Amino acid sequence: MHKAKLQTSKALTPTGSGERHGAVNLGFGRVSRHCATALAIFAGCLAVANLWVVPLSGASLLEAGRGVILLLLGIGLMGTARLSLVLTLLVASAGLNIFTAASSISSVMAIIEVCLITTAAFALVTPR
Repeated sequence: MHKAKLQTSKALTPTGSGERHGAVNLGFGRVSRHCATALAIFAGCLAVANLWVVPLSGASLLEAGRGVILLLLGIGLMGTARLSLVLTLLVASAGLNIFTAASSISSVMAIIEVCLITTAAFALVTPR
């Protein structure tokens, strides 16, 4: 009995004149989403690490809890859903204290949150 063999060709398919092989097309929305992911994770780590610098109080524990939520939202931003972008905007804007920042970590955290809000807003309004 004769077995048929599947023939595979190693020839490349023809491409258009402007296409390049191996090039990844990252749109502005995707880049801003990745930047928002990195900023959310960084802001969450700073908020949790702030526990080692400030005296332990209810406000510092609430700030660390908000940092944990930012860490989880940063993981959620790695996906494609828009809900994580909206929740990140809400959580980052709720803790924004640019003018009342007492310590240097709080002022750095406020600057990071402003950048997080702008990148998440750009990612929300731009197409994927």
